Amino acid sequence: MNQRRYLKGSLLIELLVVCGLIAVFLPFLVIAIARMQERHLLAQIYQDQHTIKAAIDAHFKAQWSRLLPASCAIDESLYLTIESGMSPPMRLVTRIVDKYSDWLQGVDHGLCRSSVTVRSNPMETSMACHWKAGDKANFSSCESHYKGQVLSVSSRKSQIKLADDLAVGQSGILESEDGFYWYVSQGKDGSNALWRTPEESGNSLELWNGIERMAIFPMLDNNQDGLVDTLDTQYGRFPLKNLRGLWVEYQYRLSDCQVARDAEFLEEYHSMRGEKWHYYSPCQSVGNQIIAL
Repeated sequence: MNQRRYLKGSLLIELLVVCGLIAVFLPFLVIAIARMQERHLLAQIYQDQHTIKAAIDAHFKAQWSRLLPASCAIDESLYLTIESGMSPPMRLVTRIVDKYSDWLQGVDHGLCRSSVTVRSNPMETSMACHWKAGDKANFSSCESHYKGQVLSVSSRKSQIKLADDLAVGQSGILESEDGFYWYVSQGKDGSNALWRTPEESGNSLELWNGIERMAIFPMLDNNQDGLVDTLDTQYGRFPLKNLRGLWVEYQYRLSDCQVARDAEFLEEYHSMRGEKWHYYSPCQSVGNQIIAL
């Protein structure tokens, strides 16, 4: 009988010891698990950063890779404009352009593009394209280039009038011309986004939500030797015949990004224009890229 009581007492003491050990180590275990989860979350956020940056880079390239026409000799009258959001153009007067970002005015040459031989003027083409009557087009060969306008569009063909009958008999590239403004403004969810507005008429389009700031710099070949001589940090109009690429800097935010307050930290980025950009990592980040033209 005494032995049973002794065993029960011993088991009770062991149970109390185990409970005490659990009470001591459980908080440390909970903290360790929480920190492990935080590290896993941070790792996932940084992975998301790389994924989003790659997608933004691809989007910028898709938007701006056709800023130069497909012509051996580029028309010297063609320009690209880069200006500060402090001085928005009249076309964007109804929009709130981010004053800390740059805006760009240019022409998307060749969203529709095909090799053709001009057999008459007006000419007909079966190109499946986005254009409509009144839109601009351009025909170019290595010898010359001719402006054109879309006269009519049907499900089977488009009729295009070129400015000069000298194009008849020549083979070259026929391409669409769509002028746009690209800029940063408030998005539909209230945060900044990249927008595009047609140069003359039409609705604005939100391209990428979460781009908070943007700077654009032309890479110029001033002596026409095929090499970049200057990365110009000034604003203004730049001739397309000298343009070889764009250097783009941007700040972006990850959507639905939530981290503990002590996991955020302030970072600083020095722009090519000498500006300091401040942002909170990891939910915000900065990217840059070269778009070769």
